[in-house]
Amino acid sequence: MRLLTRSQLFILLAGIGLLCVQCKTPFSTREPEEPNSSQSNWVQPTSPNYVMINLRTCISEKNSQNYLRCLADTGTAAVTFYYIPESSVAAANPGLFNGWNKESERNYLNQLLAYLPKDSLSTLTLTLIRENAFQDSVVLVQEYILTMGHKQQTEGCPRQFRGQAEFRLRRSAEDLWYIYKWSDFATGDQPAWSVLRAFFGK
Repeated sequence: MRLLTRSQLFILLAGIGLLCVQCKTPFSTREPEEPNSSQSNWVQPTSPNYVMINLRTCISEKNSQNYLRCLADTGTAAVTFYYIPESSVAAANPGLFNGWNKESERNYLNQLLAYLPKDSLSTLTLTLIRENAFQDSVVLVQEYILTMGHKQQTEGCPRQFRGQAEFRLRRSAEDLWYIYKWSDFATGDQPAWSVLRAFFGK
């Protein structure tokens, strides 16, 4: 067996030392990254059903970023989002819902979240009533029950809403689905979702 010369031994030890300096602890694990809460339970909207799943999830998570990702704009589905309120709510708030669009949704959500503690209850239940599918669009009529545990103390500001929503969705060039029209209808004595928008969208 051939022994290393003194110079070869020096080079070997120097190389090992350099590796140790660059790799402080070769067997240590890196620090775990913080989870990205805005993307926590987002499902790629490759079907209209996944859009509804995302809508329910982002309500329970109070995730306004993902909520807005469910809505169409010209950069995603080549159409703009608009909202048609329940008729009696529109009559009680003249002008408020004129041209209500995605930016209006963003403003209302920001106001709502200011009164919505992180540990409060927020749930959305959707029950499909009717579905009409076309080549690149679909109409979903859903019965909804929405609970928002906000801390707004204004008299008459409810925390539970019930009604029917007609969602019109469009498929984008990337085969992803977005809500481009949302119409709200009251179905009984409980306030419709439009009431929540009226309180926090002014």
